[in-house]
Amino acid sequence: MNGGFNLRTRTSSISDSSATAGRIRVIVAAMLAVLTILVSGAFGVQPARADESTGLKTLRFGYPSSGTNWNNGVLGVALEKGYLDEYLKPLGYKATGTGFVGAAPALHEALTGGDLDYVDYAGFAGILGKSKGIDTTLLAVTEYNSGWRLVASTKSGIKSIKDLKGKKVAYMRGATPQMYLIKVLQQADLKFSDIEAVNTDLPSGLSTLATNGIDAAVVSAGQEQQLVDEGKARVIHSGIKADRKIFYEPTVLIGRTDFAKQHPDVSAAVIKALLKAKDDIVKDPDAFNKLSAQRSGNPLNVVEATAVDDPKVGHPVTLTPALIDSMKQVQQFELDNKLIANPIDVQAWADPAPLKQAIEEYEQDKGVADAKKDATAAVAGVVDEQAAGATGASADAAARNHANTAFAAIALLVGYVLFAVAVTVGRNRLRAWLNVLNRKEIASVADDSADESSASTTASLTSRIQSLGVAKRVLDVVFLVLLPIGVFVVWHVATASGLISTLVLPTISSVADTIVGQLTSGTFKGDLAISISRILKGYGLAAVFGIFFGVIMGMSLSANRFFMLAFKAIRQIPMMAWVPLLVMWFGIGEGSKVAVIFLAAFFPILMNTIDGITRVDRKLVEVGNMYQLSRWRLFREIYLPGALPSIFVGLKLALGISWMAVVGSEMIAASSGIGFRINDARSLMDYSIVFAGMIVIAVAGVLMDVVLSAISRAVTPWETIRKATA
Repeated sequence: MNGGFNLRTRTSSISDSSATAGRIRVIVAAMLAVLTILVSGAFGVQPARADESTGLKTLRFGYPSSGTNWNNGVLGVALEKGYLDEYLKPLGYKATGTGFVGAAPALHEALTGGDLDYVDYAGFAGILGKSKGIDTTLLAVTEYNSGWRLVASTKSGIKSIKDLKGKKVAYMRGATPQMYLIKVLQQADLKFSDIEAVNTDLPSGLSTLATNGIDAAVVSAGQEQQLVDEGKARVIHSGIKADRKIFYEPTVLIGRTDFAKQHPDVSAAVIKALLKAKDDIVKDPDAFNKLSAQRSGNPLNVVEATAVDDPKVGHPVTLTPALIDSMKQVQQFELDNKLIANPIDVQAWADPAPLKQAIEEYEQDKGVADAKKDATAAVAGVVDEQAAGATGASADAAARNHANTAFAAIALLVGYVLFAVAVTVGRNRLRAWLNVLNRKEIASVADDSADESSASTTASLTSRIQSLGVAKRVLDVVFLVLLPIGVFVVWHVATASGLISTLVLPTISSVADTIVGQLTSGTFKGDLAISISRILKGYGLAAVFGIFFGVIMGMSLSANRFFMLAFKAIRQIPMMAWVPLLVMWFGIGEGSKVAVIFLAAFFPILMNTIDGITRVDRKLVEVGNMYQLSRWRLFREIYLPGALPSIFVGLKLALGISWMAVVGSEMIAASSGIGFRINDARSLMDYSIVFAGMIVIAVAGVLMDVVLSAISRAVTPWETIRKATA
């Protein structure tokens, strides 16, 4: 009647309130479930897992892998020959090893999640992880060599390091291959910015090199052999043959501090197994090379060519001053290249006690007279005891500060819950009150015997309804953002209370600062523009071909039968399975990204177009046939208007999938785009940028969906009217 309230709105039933209340209960239940998971410590560190069948707890070892589950060093031998189980079984443990193709980033995430107890990987990565806040303890340097090679495609024209300028070079960021590549470039007075660096894992880099998608790649020695034998690639630098002082890198055994500190005897047993494996390698290097060739899949001559001349140097299992100095040089390199911002005390990072105990007991068992002397010399690079007494007061102060912060965070959560309950209950009561007033107003208007007093009452009711209507709209808006606000509140509580480490979940303030900084510097703007450009290309092609084939298959049964089987088969293949193939076929440029987006977006558009065409009222089609409309007019005047709503549903679904596709493809092999930026930050454990990138993607995706929805409403006004009157 007036005030924007029509009769239909005022007579809406209480069932609307019931439905809303049902949705509220679901939302509240979901939030409680999330809180329960958080409180129960689902994100906490997991202890070594027990095997009920044997009664032994399982120690989990992780190490980098080039595609095979093999550690090419003392840990690999200790696992292969059962030495770890031999020394661990008396303590109630057994060992299992897992190779990570994702190398350091994947290992760091597994460590943070409590899925690994010990890791054997590059000192470069160990320092990076410790600097970023992963609580680990250095136990020993297990290897000292350089197993990297820089390989160039023969078609690239690269014959020396100087030729790398301006070329596409694949490497793994946040891991030793990055340091190796920078050092190689320095040999020719080149800077990292002189090349187009592509961050990807080693197998993907090599496969892309094979199809000339890139010009050069850092590989683990031996991976390139087939390409070299086929004349498709050449080795332009080999770390094992280069200056040892520059290119040799320490590999370290680190333990998760909370486990290693509580179980020093277990760490000592692990090191004993490594010492026994070292003895095997020193006694018979040829046997080790054969085992390595067998387990890694590399030719024996390649394994022999990449072995250190002196096995004692290549497999130290010590913490000598020379090795600690090497670690310090690695850290300085990371600082100089801005890979880390916070230096660590390498000596304080190490715990020499398990190593010293292991060497002394192992050599005593062998009858070595100078066992104690050897043990002392092996840990001479680090101090035995760290000053701990002075930290007591500061620790107490930190604990009090943490308790205050946690209390404030929990109070905020309680306040939010009360606010959410108040908004929900108030909104429901207001809706019920409006329903009552609407019925009274309708009864007053319908009363034929109404006098001036009744008219005044009706006017009063209308005024109250208008006022309450404004309040209801305000509460509706608040209710709409209630869940997003709740997510941020839970996020803040989780980080501020210490329930989840800020290493895993950055604080809201740090993510906000990162977004502002990245947008101000133009980094996110450029990356986002590149990603949106790729989406528009792939999505546009998918829309054209998806609608085209959808219309044909919807209007023609023969066409449907001809194409459907092939399309169904292709549709079942996971999108990420296509990415490596498309990168190989189209390279790391725009072609592979557009192809990935096209494949991802094509099928939602196709299937919804077919569905829309087949759902068109057959009576309308029969009328068109009666008037002898041509196939084109039949499509334009009957099929298309009826199918447009369904087509737009497919377009909306495809738009969201396009974002997932472009980010996924950019994370695997790219040198630009928002997915590349997220993966780059992940490699360096800068999770504030990761979360900031995710938020930027979400906002951009929502805005694009809003634009598409506006276009849909403009193109199909009858559908908007139908929904409004439904």
